[in-house]
Amino acid sequence: MLNRVPVSLDKILDASGKVLLVLPLVLILVQFSIVLMVYVFRSGSIQLQESLQYINAIMFLAGAGYTALADGHVRVDLFYSKFTEKQKARVNFFGTLLLLLPFLILFFLTALPYALESWAILEASVETSGLPFVYILKTTLLLFPLTLAFHVVSTLIRTFQIMRTA
Repeated sequence: MLNRVPVSLDKILDASGKVLLVLPLVLILVQFSIVLMVYVFRSGSIQLQESLQYINAIMFLAGAGYTALADGHVRVDLFYSKFTEKQKARVNFFGTLLLLLPFLILFFLTALPYALESWAILEASVETSGLPFVYILKTTLLLFPLTLAFHVVSTLIRTFQIMRTA
């Protein structure tokens, strides 16, 4: 039963990563549209310009868990590559438990009141014709610790099992 949890969480992260894969293309198309509007049609859109922040935030903050799943985050690898599977499992387990998990908890506890306050006043752009959804943009901060929390649980279970059996 415990073996299914990491597999399920990894499937969720993988699926979310595949959905988010379209966002870089959307970002490029929106930016291209803005450039086209400004330099060819001599008009602009503050809403389109602000939408770049939303796309970027979702792409990076919601994609953090998928990136961790794909082992795409930066790792300083002085000794790790020479470790046995059990030693790597120990490093991953204790690094995740003692470094990543407390950071994610702190990040979440700091971002939550920030997002809730924004929702309470339905915060909008400071620009007159800007997007009226700043509260949604600030809520994307919560995607980072939530998606990485899936990876944390998966990693802790998987590496604990390796430490026990190997």
